[in-house]
Amino acid sequence: MKQAFILVLAFLLTINTKAQPPRAFEVKVTGKGQPIIFIPGATCGGDEWDETVAHLGGKYQCHVLTLAGYAGTRPLENGPYLETYKRQIEQYIADNKLEHVIIVGHSIGGFLAIWMASEMKDRLEKVVVVDALPFYALVMNPNAKAGYDEAKAQATYERYSKMDSAALKVNQSFMARFMCLDSTRWNKIVAWGMRSDRKTMAYTMTEMMSNDLREAIANIKVPVLVMSAWAPNPQYPAFTKESGLKTYEDQYKACKSCTIHITDHSKHFIMYDEPQWFYKELDTFIAAK
Repeated sequence: MKQAFILVLAFLLTINTKAQPPRAFEVKVTGKGQPIIFIPGATCGGDEWDETVAHLGGKYQCHVLTLAGYAGTRPLENGPYLETYKRQIEQYIADNKLEHVIIVGHSIGGFLAIWMASEMKDRLEKVVVVDALPFYALVMNPNAKAGYDEAKAQATYERYSKMDSAALKVNQSFMARFMCLDSTRWNKIVAWGMRSDRKTMAYTMTEMMSNDLREAIANIKVPVLVMSAWAPNPQYPAFTKESGLKTYEDQYKACKSCTIHITDHSKHFIMYDEPQWFYKELDTFIAAK
């Protein structure tokens, strides 16, 4: 009887485990006080925020996420990826009874932050967006239309799948140099990409490019600080600080609670390229009443 009971219990536990939805992120919690949820960019690990968390000195309860499939974490079994991330982060906030939440998101994490802010009716107090736009595709194609393209996602995945480790490292090294001025950070950025799930990389970027949140952000009621990256580039003289700011202002114009501040000399990883500017902006915004 005892053996039969153990077998039945094991069977029930197996069913229960299979019934659980795949976990959309890993989380590390440190500090005490008002909760801040940090969401990293595409392929990045939660350690992207290590220096930022250290700068805050334990004065806030920091919930640092690493999204499933990025930087060595177990990937989701199926998409839609971004919607699953969003839904489970919202559930995490509710399950842990977090109140007056501040969300800080970089890149794809910033996109998720404004998406959540456009839908959440309570629990949220402020949002910080680090170099993210409501409709990324428009930057590369002025005629871009919203709408998910499964074929494009699959093609991108197939392109990644054909790369051996050496080719992927070349690809990720190019991206690191393109997105970050601080050369001491390149190896870490490359390492995150090398450890990321290739399907997750392809599908999350395609999903973000396919979604247009420019109208949805009109529903945001909480204060939002948008940090826009800009650095002079002799190869692109037409890309001035003024033109970069205008791109952000055009895309965020429906959000009446959004404030946009632009850097003087930073690429995509603002927290690495202009850390003191970044910390000052962050401190001032989250401390404001």
